Amino acid sequence: MSTTKVFGPPGSGKTTYLLSIVETELAGDVHPMKIGYFAFTKKAATEARDRAILKFPHLNPDTDFPFFRTLHSLAYRCLGISTKDMMSPEHYKEFALEAGIELAIESGDEEFAVKADNPILNEINIARIRGMDLRTHYNLSKMEIEWFHFEYVERAYRHYKTSHSLLDFTDLLEHVLLEPERLPKLETLIIDEAQDLSRLQWRLVEQLSLRAQRCFLAGDDDQAVYTWAGADVASFLGFSGDVKILDQSYRVPSKIHALANRVVTRIKQRQPKVWKAREEEGSISYYNDFQQVDITHGNWLILASANYMLTDMHDWIKSQGLLFERHGQRSVSESILIAVLGWEKLRKGGEVPFHVLKVIYKYLDSAFIKHGHKMLRTADQADMFTLDTLKEKHGLLSDEIWHKELTKISEDRRDYMVSLLRRNTRLTGHVPIKLSTIHGAKGGEADNVLLLSDLSTRFAKDYDKNSDDINRLLYVGITRAKQTLHIVLPKNEQKGFRL
Repeated sequence: MSTTKVFGPPGSGKTTYLLSIVETELAGDVHPMKIGYFAFTKKAATEARDRAILKFPHLNPDTDFPFFRTLHSLAYRCLGISTKDMMSPEHYKEFALEAGIELAIESGDEEFAVKADNPILNEINIARIRGMDLRTHYNLSKMEIEWFHFEYVERAYRHYKTSHSLLDFTDLLEHVLLEPERLPKLETLIIDEAQDLSRLQWRLVEQLSLRAQRCFLAGDDDQAVYTWAGADVASFLGFSGDVKILDQSYRVPSKIHALANRVVTRIKQRQPKVWKAREEEGSISYYNDFQQVDITHGNWLILASANYMLTDMHDWIKSQGLLFERHGQRSVSESILIAVLGWEKLRKGGEVPFHVLKVIYKYLDSAFIKHGHKMLRTADQADMFTLDTLKEKHGLLSDEIWHKELTKISEDRRDYMVSLLRRNTRLTGHVPIKLSTIHGAKGGEADNVLLLSDLSTRFAKDYDKNSDDINRLLYVGITRAKQTLHIVLPKNEQKGFRL
Protein backbone atom coordinates (compact mmCIF):
# COMPACT_ATOMS: atom_id res chain seq x y z
CA MET A 1 0.00 0.00 0.00
CA SER A 2 1.20 3.53 -0.80
CA THR A 3 0.05 6.48 1.30
CA THR A 4 0.20 10.17 0.37
CA LYS A 5 -0.73 12.98 2.74
CA VAL A 6 -2.00 15.94 0.75
CA PHE A 7 -1.79 19.27 2.55
CA GLY A 8 -3.98 21.95 1.01
CA PRO A 9 -3.50 25.50 2.35
CA PRO A 10 -6.47 27.90 1.97
CA GLY A 11 -7.76 28.23 -1.57
CA SER A 12 -5.17 25.84 -3.04
CA GLY A 13 -7.70 23.65 -4.84
CA LYS A 14 -7.58 20.59 -2.60
CA THR A 15 -10.97 19.29 -3.72
CA THR A 16 -10.05 19.81 -7.37
CA TYR A 17 -6.83 17.87 -6.80
CA LEU A 18 -8.67 14.98 -5.14
CA LEU A 19 -11.17 14.86 -8.00
CA SER A 20 -8.29 14.71 -10.46
CA ILE A 21 -7.13 11.58 -8.60
CA VAL A 22 -10.62 10.10 -8.98
CA GLU A 23 -10.63 10.93 -12.69
CA THR A 24 -7.18 9.40 -13.18
CA GLU A 25 -8.28 6.20 -11.44
CA LEU A 26 -11.48 5.95 -13.50
CA ALA A 27 -9.59 6.65 -16.73
CA GLY A 28 -7.18 3.87 -15.74
CA ASP A 29 -10.04 1.37 -15.65
CA VAL A 30 -10.38 1.27 -11.88
CA HIS A 31 -14.02 0.45 -11.27
CA PRO A 32 -15.81 3.19 -9.29
CA MET A 33 -16.90 0.54 -6.76
CA LYS A 34 -13.21 0.16 -5.93
CA ILE A 35 -12.79 3.86 -5.11
CA GLY A 36 -13.63 5.15 -1.66
CA TYR A 37 -14.09 8.91 -1.30
CA PHE A 38 -14.95 9.76 2.29
CA ALA A 39 -15.78 13.37 3.12
CA PHE A 40 -16.70 15.09 6.35
CA THR A 41 -20.26 15.80 5.16
CA LYS A 42 -22.75 13.98 2.97
CA LYS A 43 -23.03 17.09 0.78
CA ALA A 44 -19.27 17.14 0.05
CA ALA A 45 -19.21 13.42 -0.79
CA THR A 46 -22.22 13.76 -3.11
CA GLU A 47 -20.69 16.77 -4.87
CA ALA A 48 -17.47 14.80 -5.45
CA ARG A 49 -19.47 11.94 -6.96
CA ASP A 50 -21.51 14.27 -9.18
CA ARG A 51 -18.42 16.06 -10.46
CA ALA A 52 -16.83 12.70 -11.34
CA ILE A 53 -19.95 11.74 -13.30
CA LEU A 54 -19.68 14.90 -15.41
CA LYS A 55 -16.43 13.48 -16.81
CA PHE A 56 -17.78 9.93 -17.02
CA PRO A 57 -21.49 10.27 -17.86
CA HIS A 58 -21.89 6.58 -18.68
CA LEU A 59 -21.59 5.76 -14.98
CA ASN A 60 -24.68 5.47 -12.79
CA PRO A 61 -24.64 7.76 -9.72
CA ASP A 62 -27.05 5.51 -7.82
CA THR A 63 -25.23 2.20 -8.27
CA ASP A 64 -21.65 2.77 -9.41
CA PHE A 65 -20.38 4.91 -6.53
CA PRO A 66 -21.34 3.10 -3.31
CA PHE A 67 -18.34 4.41 -1.37
CA PHE A 68 -18.63 8.14 -1.97
CA ARG A 69 -20.03 8.98 1.44
CA THR A 70 -19.20 9.86 5.06
CA LEU A 71 -17.45 7.38 7.35
CA HIS A 72 -20.58 7.08 9.49
CA SER A 73 -22.62 6.31 6.40
CA LEU A 74 -20.09 3.64 5.43
CA ALA A 75 -20.43 2.02 8.85
CA TYR A 76 -24.22 2.16 8.57
CA ARG A 77 -24.10 0.44 5.18
CA CYS A 78 -21.57 -2.20 6.23
CA LEU A 79 -23.53 -3.12 9.36
CA GLY A 80 -26.62 -3.71 7.24
CA ILE A 81 -28.97 -1.93 9.61
CA SER A 82 -31.95 0.36 9.02
CA THR A 83 -33.32 3.55 10.55
CA LYS A 84 -35.47 1.49 12.96
CA ASP A 85 -32.21 0.35 14.60
CA MET A 86 -31.13 3.94 15.29
CA MET A 87 -32.00 6.36 18.07
CA SER A 88 -34.81 8.54 16.72
CA PRO A 89 -36.04 11.94 17.98
CA GLU A 90 -38.86 10.11 19.79
CA HIS A 91 -36.36 7.80 21.51
CA TYR A 92 -34.26 10.75 22.63
CA LYS A 93 -37.34 12.51 24.01
CA GLU A 94 -38.33 9.40 25.93
CA PHE A 95 -34.81 8.95 27.30
CA ALA A 96 -34.59 12.63 28.32
CA LEU A 97 -37.85 12.28 30.24
CA GLU A 98 -36.63 9.14 32.02
CA ALA A 99 -33.21 10.62 32.86
CA GLY A 100 -34.57 14.03 33.86
CA ILE A 101 -32.47 16.03 31.40
CA GLU A 102 -33.27 18.59 28.71
CA LEU A 103 -32.46 17.95 25.05
CA ALA A 104 -32.49 20.07 21.92
CA ILE A 105 -33.13 17.70 19.03
CA GLU A 106 -32.58 18.27 15.31
CA SER A 107 -31.84 16.20 12.21
CA GLY A 108 -28.24 15.39 11.41
CA ASP A 109 -26.31 15.37 8.15
CA GLU A 110 -27.44 11.82 7.32
CA GLU A 111 -31.03 10.59 7.19
CA PHE A 112 -30.33 8.15 10.04
CA ALA A 113 -28.57 10.74 12.24
CA VAL A 114 -30.12 12.75 15.07
CA LYS A 115 -28.40 15.63 16.89
CA ALA A 116 -29.36 15.54 20.55
CA ASP A 117 -27.81 18.59 22.17
CA ASN A 118 -27.22 18.29 25.91
CA PRO A 119 -24.03 19.34 27.79
CA ILE A 120 -23.61 15.96 29.51
CA LEU A 121 -24.39 13.82 26.46
CA ASN A 122 -22.08 16.02 24.37
CA GLU A 123 -19.17 15.45 26.74
CA ILE A 124 -19.91 11.71 26.98
CA ASN A 125 -19.75 11.52 23.20
CA ILE A 126 -16.49 13.47 23.01
CA ALA A 127 -14.93 11.01 25.49
CA ARG A 128 -16.08 8.13 23.27
CA ILE A 129 -14.76 9.55 20.00
CA ARG A 130 -11.46 10.42 21.68
CA GLY A 131 -11.20 6.88 23.06
CA MET A 132 -10.81 8.34 26.54
CA ASP A 133 -11.83 6.96 29.92
CA LEU A 134 -14.99 8.72 31.04
CA ARG A 135 -13.66 9.81 34.43
CA THR A 136 -10.45 11.14 32.87
CA HIS A 137 -12.40 13.15 30.32
CA TYR A 138 -14.74 14.45 33.04
CA ASN A 139 -11.77 15.68 35.09
CA LEU A 140 -10.26 17.43 32.07
CA SER A 141 -13.55 19.00 30.98
CA LYS A 142 -13.99 20.92 34.25
CA MET A 143 -17.75 20.63 33.94
CA GLU A 144 -19.81 22.34 36.62
CA ILE A 145 -21.76 19.12 37.14
CA GLU A 146 -21.15 16.62 39.92
CA TRP A 147 -19.50 13.35 38.84
CA PHE A 148 -22.32 11.20 40.20
CA HIS A 149 -24.84 13.00 37.97
CA PHE A 150 -22.54 12.80 34.95
CA GLU A 151 -22.00 9.06 35.49
CA TYR A 152 -25.71 8.48 36.13
CA VAL A 153 -26.66 10.00 32.75
CA GLU A 154 -24.01 7.93 30.98
CA ARG A 155 -25.22 4.67 32.60
CA ALA A 156 -28.87 5.53 31.94
CA TYR A 157 -28.10 6.31 28.31
CA ARG A 158 -26.26 3.02 27.77
CA HIS A 159 -29.05 1.11 29.48
CA TYR A 160 -31.73 2.79 27.37
CA LYS A 161 -29.97 1.94 24.11
CA THR A 162 -29.27 -1.65 25.18
CA SER A 163 -32.78 -2.33 26.48
CA HIS A 164 -34.30 -1.03 23.23
CA SER A 165 -31.63 -2.58 20.94
CA LEU A 166 -30.76 0.82 19.50
CA LEU A 167 -27.59 2.47 18.22
CA ASP A 168 -26.56 6.11 18.14
CA PHE A 169 -24.30 7.87 15.63
CA THR A 170 -21.06 7.01 17.45
CA ASP A 171 -22.13 3.40 17.98
CA LEU A 172 -21.96 2.93 14.21
CA LEU A 173 -18.19 3.40 14.20
CA GLU A 174 -17.64 1.42 17.39
CA HIS A 175 -19.66 -1.55 16.12
CA VAL A 176 -18.12 -1.73 12.64
CA LEU A 177 -14.65 -1.67 14.20
CA LEU A 178 -15.60 -4.85 16.07
CA GLU A 179 -16.22 -6.50 12.68
CA PRO A 180 -13.61 -4.98 10.33
CA GLU A 181 -14.08 -7.84 7.85
CA ARG A 182 -17.33 -6.09 6.83
CA LEU A 183 -15.35 -3.14 5.43
CA PRO A 184 -14.79 -2.97 1.65
CA LYS A 185 -11.52 -3.80 -0.08
CA LEU A 186 -10.65 -0.76 -2.17
CA GLU A 187 -8.01 -0.01 -4.74
CA THR A 188 -8.05 3.71 -3.96
CA LEU A 189 -8.94 5.29 -0.63
CA ILE A 190 -9.40 9.08 -0.41
CA ILE A 191 -10.07 10.87 2.87
CA ASP A 192 -11.02 14.56 2.69
CA GLU A 193 -10.83 17.09 5.56
CA ALA A 194 -8.55 14.68 7.41
CA GLN A 195 -7.69 17.29 10.05
CA ASP A 196 -11.29 17.15 11.33
CA LEU A 197 -11.48 13.40 11.98
CA SER A 198 -11.79 12.12 15.55
CA ARG A 199 -9.56 9.41 17.01
CA LEU A 200 -12.42 6.94 16.55
CA GLN A 201 -12.72 7.86 12.86
CA TRP A 202 -8.95 7.47 12.47
CA ARG A 203 -9.22 3.91 13.75
CA LEU A 204 -11.68 3.26 10.93
CA VAL A 205 -9.39 4.96 8.39
CA GLU A 206 -6.52 2.72 9.56
CA GLN A 207 -8.65 -0.38 8.94
CA LEU A 208 -9.69 0.88 5.50
CA SER A 209 -6.09 1.70 4.57
CA LEU A 210 -5.04 -1.90 5.34
CA ARG A 211 -7.51 -3.01 2.63
CA ALA A 212 -6.52 -0.43 0.01
CA GLN A 213 -3.72 -0.27 -2.55
CA ARG A 214 -3.42 3.50 -2.66
CA CYS A 215 -4.36 5.89 0.11
CA PHE A 216 -4.68 9.70 -0.08
CA LEU A 217 -5.27 11.64 3.13
CA ALA A 218 -6.09 15.27 2.39
CA GLY A 219 -6.54 18.25 4.67
CA ASP A 220 -4.79 21.16 6.32
CA ASP A 221 -3.67 20.83 9.91
CA ASP A 222 -3.45 24.62 10.15
CA GLN A 223 -7.25 24.73 9.67
CA ALA A 224 -8.02 22.16 12.38
CA VAL A 225 -10.58 24.23 14.31
CA TYR A 226 -12.67 21.41 15.75
CA THR A 227 -10.26 19.96 18.30
CA TRP A 228 -12.63 21.13 21.06
CA ALA A 229 -15.26 18.80 19.54
CA GLY A 230 -12.94 15.81 19.41
CA ALA A 231 -11.01 16.32 16.17
CA ASP A 232 -7.60 14.62 16.40
CA VAL A 233 -5.17 16.55 14.21
CA ALA A 234 -2.22 14.67 15.76
CA SER A 235 -3.37 11.44 14.07
CA PHE A 236 -3.29 13.19 10.70
CA LEU A 237 0.19 14.58 11.32
CA GLY A 238 1.44 11.25 12.66
CA PHE A 239 0.08 9.03 9.88
CA SER A 240 2.97 7.56 7.88
CA GLY A 241 3.18 8.44 4.22
CA ASP A 242 4.67 10.66 1.55
CA VAL A 243 3.85 14.36 1.77
CA LYS A 244 2.48 16.51 -1.04
CA ILE A 245 1.86 20.21 -0.44
CA LEU A 246 -0.40 22.16 -2.79
CA ASP A 247 1.66 25.33 -2.84
CA GLN A 248 -0.41 27.86 -4.80
CA SER A 249 -3.43 29.63 -3.34
CA TYR A 250 -6.00 30.81 -5.87
CA ARG A 251 -7.85 32.83 -3.22
CA VAL A 252 -5.54 34.69 -0.85
CA PRO A 253 -3.81 37.91 -2.06
CA SER A 254 -0.29 38.83 -0.94
CA LYS A 255 -0.98 41.27 1.95
CA ILE A 256 -3.50 38.92 3.54
CA HIS A 257 -1.16 35.98 2.88
CA ALA A 258 1.62 37.78 4.81
CA LEU A 259 -0.63 38.29 7.86
CA ALA A 260 -1.83 34.68 7.68
CA ASN A 261 1.77 33.47 7.66
CA ARG A 262 2.62 35.54 10.74
CA VAL A 263 -0.27 33.90 12.56
CA VAL A 264 0.36 30.35 11.37
CA THR A 265 4.01 30.33 12.48
CA ARG A 266 2.78 30.63 16.09
CA ILE A 267 1.23 27.15 15.86
CA LYS A 268 3.59 24.78 17.62
CA GLN A 269 2.38 21.42 16.31
CA ARG A 270 2.06 21.60 12.54
CA GLN A 271 3.33 20.38 9.20
CA PRO A 272 5.71 23.06 7.84
CA LYS A 273 4.52 24.26 4.47
CA VAL A 274 5.34 27.04 2.03
CA TRP A 275 2.61 28.29 -0.26
CA LYS A 276 2.27 31.22 -2.64
CA ALA A 277 -0.33 33.96 -2.67
CA ARG A 278 -2.38 35.16 -5.64
CA GLU A 279 -0.70 37.84 -7.71
CA GLU A 280 -3.11 40.52 -6.46
CA GLU A 281 -1.96 42.57 -3.48
CA GLY A 282 -5.29 42.83 -1.63
CA SER A 283 -5.69 45.09 1.40
CA ILE A 284 -6.08 44.99 5.18
CA SER A 285 -7.86 47.72 7.18
CA TYR A 286 -8.30 48.11 10.94
CA TYR A 287 -11.21 49.72 12.81
CA ASN A 288 -12.28 50.44 16.38
CA ASP A 289 -15.98 49.81 15.66
CA PHE A 290 -17.76 47.68 13.07
CA GLN A 291 -20.07 50.60 12.22
CA GLN A 292 -17.05 52.30 10.61
CA VAL A 293 -16.99 49.68 7.86
CA ASP A 294 -18.95 50.35 4.65
CA ILE A 295 -20.58 47.03 3.72
CA THR A 296 -23.14 48.43 1.30
CA HIS A 297 -21.29 47.29 -1.83
CA GLY A 298 -19.86 43.95 -2.90
CA ASN A 299 -19.97 40.53 -1.28
CA TRP A 300 -19.20 40.24 2.44
CA LEU A 301 -18.48 37.50 4.94
CA ILE A 302 -18.71 38.74 8.53
CA LEU A 303 -17.00 36.49 11.05
CA ALA A 304 -16.73 36.10 14.82
CA SER A 305 -15.36 33.42 17.15
CA ALA A 306 -18.81 32.67 18.61
CA ASN A 307 -22.35 33.07 17.37
CA TYR A 308 -23.60 35.35 20.17
CA MET A 309 -20.91 37.86 19.19
CA LEU A 310 -22.71 38.47 15.88
CA THR A 311 -25.94 39.70 17.50
CA ASP A 312 -25.05 43.40 17.60
CA MET A 313 -23.81 43.18 14.02
CA HIS A 314 -27.05 41.47 13.01
CA ASP A 315 -29.17 44.25 14.54
CA TRP A 316 -27.04 47.02 13.01
CA ILE A 317 -27.16 45.56 9.48
CA LYS A 318 -30.92 45.22 9.77
CA SER A 319 -31.24 48.84 10.91
CA GLN A 320 -29.34 49.89 7.76
CA GLY A 321 -31.89 48.16 5.54
CA LEU A 322 -29.41 45.66 4.13
CA LEU A 323 -30.18 42.11 3.02
CA PHE A 324 -28.13 39.40 4.75
CA GLU A 325 -27.99 35.75 5.68
CA ARG A 326 -27.29 34.09 9.03
CA HIS A 327 -27.25 30.34 9.78
CA GLY A 328 -28.13 29.85 6.13
CA GLN A 329 -31.39 31.78 6.67
CA ARG A 330 -32.17 34.97 4.77
CA SER A 331 -33.02 38.05 6.84
CA VAL A 332 -36.38 38.15 5.06
CA SER A 333 -38.34 34.93 5.36
CA GLU A 334 -39.31 33.20 2.13
CA SER A 335 -42.97 33.36 3.13
CA ILE A 336 -43.00 37.15 3.60
CA LEU A 337 -41.00 37.62 0.41
CA ILE A 338 -43.51 35.58 -1.59
CA ALA A 339 -46.42 37.53 -0.08
CA VAL A 340 -44.97 41.01 -0.68
CA LEU A 341 -43.66 40.38 -4.20
CA GLY A 342 -46.85 38.53 -5.13
CA TRP A 343 -49.07 41.36 -3.87
CA GLU A 344 -47.11 44.03 -5.71
CA LYS A 345 -47.28 41.95 -8.89
CA LEU A 346 -51.07 41.85 -8.53
CA ARG A 347 -51.25 45.61 -8.00
CA LYS A 348 -49.24 46.19 -11.18
CA GLY A 349 -51.75 44.17 -13.21
CA GLY A 350 -50.00 40.79 -13.13
CA GLU A 351 -51.30 37.38 -12.14
CA VAL A 352 -50.14 34.84 -9.55
CA PRO A 353 -50.63 31.07 -9.06
CA PHE A 354 -52.67 29.59 -6.25
CA HIS A 355 -49.72 28.67 -4.01
CA VAL A 356 -48.59 32.32 -4.00
CA LEU A 357 -52.13 33.52 -3.43
CA LYS A 358 -52.47 31.24 -0.42
CA VAL A 359 -49.39 32.85 1.18
CA ILE A 360 -50.72 36.35 0.46
CA TYR A 361 -54.07 35.61 2.11
CA LYS A 362 -52.20 34.27 5.16
CA TYR A 363 -50.95 37.81 5.86
CA LEU A 364 -54.21 39.65 5.00
CA ASP A 365 -56.23 40.92 7.94
CA SER A 366 -59.82 39.66 8.00
CA ALA A 367 -61.01 43.27 7.65
CA PHE A 368 -59.81 43.17 4.02
CA ILE A 369 -61.57 39.89 3.12
CA LYS A 370 -65.30 39.10 3.06
CA HIS A 371 -66.30 36.54 5.64
CA GLY A 372 -65.93 32.98 4.39
CA HIS A 373 -63.24 33.68 1.79
CA LYS A 374 -60.12 33.51 3.95
CA MET A 375 -59.07 30.03 2.80
CA LEU A 376 -60.05 30.60 -0.83
CA ARG A 377 -62.55 27.76 -0.62
CA THR A 378 -64.01 28.41 -4.06
CA ALA A 379 -60.69 28.82 -5.88
CA ASP A 380 -59.44 26.40 -8.53
CA GLN A 381 -55.83 25.59 -7.60
CA ALA A 382 -54.86 25.21 -11.24
CA ASP A 383 -55.91 28.79 -12.09
CA MET A 384 -53.89 31.99 -12.26
CA PHE A 385 -55.35 34.96 -10.39
CA THR A 386 -55.51 38.71 -11.00
CA LEU A 387 -56.52 41.46 -8.60
CA ASP A 388 -59.88 41.88 -10.38
CA THR A 389 -60.57 38.12 -10.12
CA LEU A 390 -59.87 38.21 -6.39
CA LYS A 391 -62.25 41.14 -5.90
CA GLU A 392 -65.01 39.54 -7.95
CA LYS A 393 -64.80 35.94 -6.73
CA HIS A 394 -62.65 35.63 -3.62
CA GLY A 395 -63.68 38.32 -1.23
CA LEU A 396 -60.86 40.84 -1.60
CA LEU A 397 -61.97 44.30 -0.49
CA SER A 398 -58.90 46.47 -0.98
CA ASP A 399 -55.89 47.07 -3.26
CA GLU A 400 -53.74 49.22 -1.00
CA ILE A 401 -49.93 49.04 -1.10
CA TRP A 402 -48.60 45.87 0.57
CA HIS A 403 -47.54 47.38 3.92
CA LYS A 404 -51.05 48.72 4.48
CA GLU A 405 -52.77 45.58 3.26
CA LEU A 406 -50.61 42.72 4.61
CA THR A 407 -51.12 43.74 8.21
CA LYS A 408 -50.32 40.32 9.65
CA ILE A 409 -46.67 40.92 8.90
CA SER A 410 -45.22 42.25 12.17
CA GLU A 411 -44.42 45.95 12.34
CA ASP A 412 -40.63 45.51 12.64
CA ARG A 413 -40.61 43.15 9.63
CA ARG A 414 -42.71 45.59 7.62
CA ASP A 415 -40.34 48.44 8.49
CA TYR A 416 -37.36 46.30 7.49
CA MET A 417 -38.96 45.34 4.16
CA VAL A 418 -39.77 48.99 3.45
CA SER A 419 -36.10 49.88 4.09
CA LEU A 420 -34.94 47.15 1.71
CA LEU A 421 -37.31 48.24 -1.04
CA ARG A 422 -36.36 51.91 -0.64
CA ARG A 423 -32.76 50.87 -1.27
CA ASN A 424 -33.95 49.07 -4.42
CA THR A 425 -32.47 45.91 -2.94
CA ARG A 426 -32.76 42.82 -5.08
CA LEU A 427 -34.67 40.50 -2.78
CA THR A 428 -34.29 37.28 -4.74
CA GLY A 429 -31.17 35.41 -5.79
CA HIS A 430 -27.72 36.05 -4.33
CA VAL A 431 -27.44 37.43 -0.78
CA PRO A 432 -24.44 39.82 -0.60
CA ILE A 433 -23.80 39.70 3.18
CA LYS A 434 -23.36 36.55 5.24
CA LEU A 435 -22.85 36.37 9.00
CA SER A 436 -21.10 33.30 10.37
CA THR A 437 -18.86 31.95 13.08
CA ILE A 438 -15.34 31.25 11.88
CA HIS A 439 -16.01 27.55 12.45
CA GLY A 440 -19.07 27.74 10.20
CA ALA A 441 -17.17 29.57 7.46
CA LYS A 442 -14.35 27.04 7.06
CA GLY A 443 -14.23 26.16 3.38
CA GLY A 444 -16.06 29.37 2.46
CA GLU A 445 -14.73 32.59 0.95
CA ALA A 446 -15.78 36.11 -0.04
CA ASP A 447 -14.32 39.11 -1.82
CA ASN A 448 -14.52 41.07 1.43
CA VAL A 449 -14.19 39.70 4.95
CA LEU A 450 -15.01 41.59 8.14
CA LEU A 451 -13.41 39.89 11.14
CA LEU A 452 -14.59 40.75 14.64
CA SER A 453 -11.42 40.08 16.57
CA ASP A 454 -12.96 39.87 20.04
CA LEU A 455 -12.74 36.35 21.40
CA SER A 456 -15.58 34.51 23.06
CA THR A 457 -15.25 34.11 26.82
CA ARG A 458 -14.24 30.45 26.43
CA PHE A 459 -11.53 31.13 23.89
CA ALA A 460 -10.15 34.18 25.70
CA LYS A 461 -9.88 32.24 28.95
CA ASP A 462 -8.02 29.39 27.26
CA TYR A 463 -5.77 31.46 24.97
CA ASP A 464 -2.46 30.68 26.65
CA LYS A 465 -3.36 27.05 27.32
CA ASN A 466 -4.76 26.34 23.84
CA SER A 467 -2.92 28.92 21.77
CA ASP A 468 -2.61 26.51 18.82
CA ASP A 469 -6.41 26.20 18.61
CA ILE A 470 -6.91 29.98 18.84
CA ASN A 471 -4.28 30.72 16.18
CA ARG A 472 -5.78 28.13 13.85
CA LEU A 473 -9.14 29.84 14.27
CA LEU A 474 -7.67 33.26 13.45
CA TYR A 475 -5.82 31.78 10.47
CA VAL A 476 -9.05 30.35 9.06
CA GLY A 477 -10.84 33.68 9.51
CA ILE A 478 -8.09 35.69 7.79
CA THR A 479 -7.80 33.33 4.82
CA ARG A 480 -11.47 33.54 3.78
CA ALA A 481 -10.73 36.91 2.13
CA LYS A 482 -10.19 37.10 -1.64
CA GLN A 483 -9.64 40.88 -1.92
CA THR A 484 -10.04 42.90 1.28
CA LEU A 485 -9.79 42.05 4.97
CA HIS A 486 -11.35 44.38 7.55
CA ILE A 487 -10.44 43.74 11.18
CA VAL A 488 -12.38 45.28 14.04
CA LEU A 489 -9.96 45.60 16.93
CA PRO A 490 -10.99 44.10 20.29
CA LYS A 491 -12.64 46.33 22.86
CA ASN A 492 -10.37 44.74 25.46
CA GLU A 493 -6.93 43.85 24.10
CA GLN A 494 -6.63 40.94 26.53
CA LYS A 495 -9.82 39.36 25.19
CA GLY A 496 -9.05 39.50 21.49
CA PHE A 497 -6.99 37.69 18.90
CA ARG A 498 -3.32 38.58 19.15
CA LEU A 499 -2.60 40.07 15.75
